[in-house]
Amino acid sequence: MKTLFKISWRNVWRNKARSIVIILAICFGLWGGIFATGLMTGMITQQFNSSIRNQVSHIQIHNPEFIKERETGFTISRSDEIASLLDNSDKVQAYSARTITTGMLANAIMTSGVDIYGIDELQESLTTDFESNIVDGEYFGPVSRNPVMVGKALADKMKISIGNRIVMTFQDLNGEIISAVFRVSGIYRTANTANDQRNVYVHQSDLAELLDGTGIVNEIAILLHDLDDVNDFHAGLQTLFPGYEIRTWAEISPDLRFMNEFSGMMLMIIIIIILVALAFGILNTMLMTIFERTQELGVLMSIGMGKTRVFSMILLETTFLVITGSVLGVLIGSLTVGLTGNTGIDLTPFGAEAFSEFGFDAVIYPTLDQMFYFNLTILVLITAILASVYPAWKALRLNPAEAVRKE
Repeated sequence: MKTLFKISWRNVWRNKARSIVIILAICFGLWGGIFATGLMTGMITQQFNSSIRNQVSHIQIHNPEFIKERETGFTISRSDEIASLLDNSDKVQAYSARTITTGMLANAIMTSGVDIYGIDELQESLTTDFESNIVDGEYFGPVSRNPVMVGKALADKMKISIGNRIVMTFQDLNGEIISAVFRVSGIYRTANTANDQRNVYVHQSDLAELLDGTGIVNEIAILLHDLDDVNDFHAGLQTLFPGYEIRTWAEISPDLRFMNEFSGMMLMIIIIIILVALAFGILNTMLMTIFERTQELGVLMSIGMGKTRVFSMILLETTFLVITGSVLGVLIGSLTVGLTGNTGIDLTPFGAEAFSEFGFDAVIYPTLDQMFYFNLTILVLITAILASVYPAWKALRLNPAEAVRKE
């Protein structure tokens, strides 16, 4: 067997140019596939994490009527009980109790419909990292009364800048129309332009005072430590508080769930494309090799090399080529993904606004699980062996006497 390994290895390098071309083709094919997969996975992972942190959280609790009517009067009356449970749960990373109303925002230039979120600045910062999204001004400061934070998309649309006064009009709990002056303390930007153009944030206490009510909670957004705990934690909350609409991120945002599932399907499609291309390349190369070495193989069988050994020799030659190419490809691919995953790939020149319209960051950080490289290498080897079976079988069908005479 050792002799067969040596013969097969030497045969690989008898035609160095062809072997190097095959190895480089495998190497760069895998590198391209790995990098494309890492880029796609990074984009989807970033978009998913951004949506969870900035929009939906892991779990949300509402009054069922609020989901239907979107009216502030439909509150979560047991919010204190829920808050106490969340404070004492080791699965909960943070939560934010919000007051929500719909109204109009106006300045000297124009008027726009908005969703007004009354938030506790500390709770919100821990739950959504909202403070890190501020691109101009400060997070609820230094305005002493009625500070408001608006999205950059809305600020650009209405020519709003830090320190400007804006008027917001909405209904209080009694159905009366209320208008109040707010001063812009901060401008934020997330990866979702549509939300940035729609949502504004104020102090919960300021909004409650204007609504003529206290302890008004319309939404509780919950962030857990582990995504895998979401379903169990959701089931527990639903059992304890059956009168409320308690939804997971997948129920709140079906498109986010689809995107998460779609990423796995796309990953599989990319792998299949890589393997199919590899299989056809190997099949074509090894068939050509058998054709060129017909006389040599006939001589080997004539002097006593058994068909099993000839079959094994062809498989070994293919395996050596693929192992060399795949190891180089996976190594270069993993290094590329690792380096760009740390530094990021800035796609701003290609249109940052276009990316944000679809909820993606313009700076992409490619990422891949370590098991992906191992699984891909194993699949490549299996594909190579399967693709070389037919050429090896063709070699076995050679008639030694005819093959020796063939020129």
